[in-house]
Amino acid sequence: MGIVVNIARDDLLNGLAALQNITAKKGTIAILGNVLISTGDDIVELTCTDLEIGLRCRLPAEIMSQGSITLPCKKLFEIVREAGSDHIHLEEKEKSWVKVSVETGDYNIAGMESDEFPHFPEYDPQNLITMEAGKLQELIDKTIFSMANEGESQFTLTSVLVESKERDNQKFMRFVSSDGHRLSLMQVPMGADIETLNLSKTTLIPKKGIQEMRKFCEGLAEVSFAIEEKQAVLKTERDILIIRLINGDFPDYKPLIDIINREKYIEIAKGPLIHAFRRMNLFTEDKFNIVQFSLEPDKLILSSQSMDIGNAREEIEVKYSGDELTLGFNGKYFIDSLSVMKSDTVRIYISSNESPCMILSENDPEFISIIMPMHL
Repeated sequence: MGIVVNIARDDLLNGLAALQNITAKKGTIAILGNVLISTGDDIVELTCTDLEIGLRCRLPAEIMSQGSITLPCKKLFEIVREAGSDHIHLEEKEKSWVKVSVETGDYNIAGMESDEFPHFPEYDPQNLITMEAGKLQELIDKTIFSMANEGESQFTLTSVLVESKERDNQKFMRFVSSDGHRLSLMQVPMGADIETLNLSKTTLIPKKGIQEMRKFCEGLAEVSFAIEEKQAVLKTERDILIIRLINGDFPDYKPLIDIINREKYIEIAKGPLIHAFRRMNLFTEDKFNIVQFSLEPDKLILSSQSMDIGNAREEIEVKYSGDELTLGFNGKYFIDSLSVMKSDTVRIYISSNESPCMILSENDPEFISIIMPMHL
């Protein structure tokens, strides 16, 4: 007799929903599209992996017979989602078939034996530190948008660089991301236990792993977090997420920050600027979203044009006393950065027609956004 369990439909649905993005797509090893279902004492464990990321969720359940089996994750999720009952009964039959019973009927699914499923990575619990989930979410939210997409540029830019920094005897955890056209840097204060993390000069967490970390933190007050030699670990009492780190070098970003002249800046209200860029983007062409950015004393003029649609121009009052400048920027990059900032007012540092632009704000002292200009 194999696995036989009763489980609350909502518990099973939430567990399977968390695993959906990790199960490998078609074309890879078949069993990676499956969820491993195994039992403990009054517990069902759901495990998925794509060999880069592994997630294990523990759910309360009534266990009538211990065992383990793997089932197609997406199909099981769809059945449970559409089930019109409060409880789900899973019962393993011969040759790895599993009967899924709900109030309205039964569904038989072909499974695969669990001994073919990849081994879930080991980790050392002593490496875990406790961290506010909100801090980790903020690190991710302020850097994820400027990560490169797979295949767009050098592969290390498809990851976030994780560093430990110290200033005035305060330790910080820092996330840095760049797609080659812009750079985001965010850091949060940490306790002395950050020394427990095995951070090297090139601790790189891949984009998919960062996305799963963000989801993992939803609704949590705190998480246990570890960086080991080859993997990052996130854990709660119930769930565990393990992400394989990327090998490679992240470009040295510090000279880019140091080169920016912080004497000349525009001071501007954030909300109106975001909306102005959104309107400009309605009239930009192709993926580059080029918006012309013209500076005059106490005035910023934004303009964009499209051969097919027309053109747009807006003047915005700003605090600025530097030279007249005209540059081109990707308008979407400004929207991405400004949208995650807390302040009502931001400062934009630009010193010449070809220099990078830096965006800072008083309410976000640990966040830096740098955007490279484009040729008009």
